[in-house]
Amino acid sequence: MALFVLGAVFFYPLSLDIPLLDPDEGLHASIAQEIVERGDWIVPRLLGHAFWDKPIFYFWVQASSLRLLGMQEAAVRLPGLLFGLLGVLSTAWLGRRLFDSGTGFLAGLCYATMVLPASLVQAAAHDVALVLWTNLALLALWHMHTAATTARQLGYVLAAGFALGMSALTKGLVGVALVGVGFGGYLLLTGQLHGRVVLQGVGVLLVAALVAAPWYVAMEFRNPGYLYYFFVQRHFLGYLTARQWHGHHPWWYYLPVLLGGGLPWICYLPATAVESWRLIRSRAATTGTGAEPGTTRRALVLVWCWLIGGVAFFSLSKAKLVTYLWPVFPAVAMLAAVGWSRLFRGRLAPFARRVLAWTLVLSCAIGPVALPAAMAVVERKFGFRLGGEAYLFALPVALSGWLVLLFWWRGSFRRSLHTAYVSLALHLAFVMTVVIPPLSQKVTAKPLAEYFNRRGALPEQMMFIQGRVASFVFYLRPELREQLRRRPPQRKLLDEVAAELPEQVVAVVPERYAQPFQRHPAGKTRRPLRVGAYWLFVGPESATSPAVAHSPEQEPPPVRR
Repeated sequence: MALFVLGAVFFYPLSLDIPLLDPDEGLHASIAQEIVERGDWIVPRLLGHAFWDKPIFYFWVQASSLRLLGMQEAAVRLPGLLFGLLGVLSTAWLGRRLFDSGTGFLAGLCYATMVLPASLVQAAAHDVALVLWTNLALLALWHMHTAATTARQLGYVLAAGFALGMSALTKGLVGVALVGVGFGGYLLLTGQLHGRVVLQGVGVLLVAALVAAPWYVAMEFRNPGYLYYFFVQRHFLGYLTARQWHGHHPWWYYLPVLLGGGLPWICYLPATAVESWRLIRSRAATTGTGAEPGTTRRALVLVWCWLIGGVAFFSLSKAKLVTYLWPVFPAVAMLAAVGWSRLFRGRLAPFARRVLAWTLVLSCAIGPVALPAAMAVVERKFGFRLGGEAYLFALPVALSGWLVLLFWWRGSFRRSLHTAYVSLALHLAFVMTVVIPPLSQKVTAKPLAEYFNRRGALPEQMMFIQGRVASFVFYLRPELREQLRRRPPQRKLLDEVAAELPEQVVAVVPERYAQPFQRHPAGKTRRPLRVGAYWLFVGPESATSPAVAHSPEQEPPPVRR
């Protein structure tokens, strides 16, 4: 069962012919591609310009994959899927150490089949690797705090510092802050924050700095001003002010992300919360025969601090993105696993058991509606049709959730949960096979790059309006990519475009902005050509260029009056 679930989530997608998705997947792939082509493994670049917004580690891994496997989609996605798998394994390992082997096993599978982690890992951002490092840092800190000898404590200080140093090379100080909030909250609530723990924490931070500093110093040497930009502007000012482009979301932004992204396992947190309160109040919980009294109680406090503290930390930040919350989802998986594991052992309190049972019944009852409804929403939002056959094939996948109820009513709780894992893996495989391929054509620039590859030339000057270069660069032939580096395209928002553009400029506009641009003064006099999910608006001077030759089958977008 576990092998089927992991295979469906982390290996099956590699066999699918899905182009790179914009903006993030295509952007990161293009930067990794340039590392390979330039041979510069210190400074990440896009079209020759240093890219300052992300640290280097995930680019290193992607570039290594591209160098070994070639410039193809599978090589771009393999690192994210492998880090996603490592996130599952580290969640299981942490659950095993905090609770027991059964809880850890269930926690890993809950994390693997949760909506947000299972979805984002298919087109992973840097946060997928951050999950691994935060899990390992918390694991090392837990053992550091409970180790019996000074030598073992020192070993775990080094391990925690290494994990946090790698998190800094992956996403800056976010991992350090998240682990600090979670573990620090745990120490405060359990009354274990004392001088020796503070000294150990200082040691962990010093090791982390030694691990991360060499690359940051080299980056500052090659790009003066980088450290100020990344740590002051991106981190502190980005956290405290709304200066960044994604800095205008409300404080409750992450609540629907947590609730929707944590499905279905977040639904079982109320049952675990009831059980946690009972265990914490009892102050005598154990993890099994011979376990130290109070271990389960303290572990529950740590995981709840990790979840609640993490959500609060990210919610207080002005800069908010869906992927930022990713590293707290292992805590959701672990808490859900605690409830199910105690149910299997007959230790779940009667009221918590009733809450868990009702949650299962309601979630399985509405399950067959959720998949078709989600398909309809995606069709409407992105403007394409899946067809009746897709909904017909979706029916047995959606109904597979009812098998979970069948085993539950027969009293086979383990088989019920294992069937739920398989059903969720089938849902993801169906979405990746049927829904994502047509959707990807709406969010990729691969057809645009192939258009210019066939013509063997680029326009003299390109302007991307309301879009990013992203996967367009990755798919260009090397000689065209070099041409684009010599004449980098401009990038503007629609309201930043001047009323008149130079005639030689070809405006590249995503499909959903084609009509607004055609009503814009700069777009009224230009001829539109549709290429995939983009429209090219060509001025008279560029109309005869072979790079933008008109094809008879192309029609201009309708203008709404």
